[in-house]
Amino acid sequence: MPVERSRGFWHLAVGTVFYVMIVGGMADYVEPGTRIAAHLGFWLLIGLAFLVSAARERRHDWAPRARWPWIAAAVGGAVTVEVLIVTLGSPAIIIGAVVLLALGAFFLMLVG
Repeated sequence: MPVERSRGFWHLAVGTVFYVMIVGGMADYVEPGTRIAAHLGFWLLIGLAFLVSAARERRHDWAPRARWPWIAAAVGGAVTVEVLIVTLGSPAIIIGAVVLLALGAFFLMLVG
């Protein structure tokens, strides 16, 4: 059975949204150094996922995909977290995350 390439960057987008929810929600309750460590860990995980994706492309002789979504997720996720923390604060981010997760669960129950 041939290995098929995934369609789109849904895993990357969902992972970035979860990162924003978690780090944004914990920001007021942890030291700034912990937030910095979370950003660095996120960038490391994005980099590792990119390397795995590039290795799969080479191994299966697939045409290369766009590389910009990986950089956009890494930088955009970190910037989004910091902007939300400054403008809204952690309690509002937590409430927004709960609402977003409830809507996502409702959607998944509808389709699946």
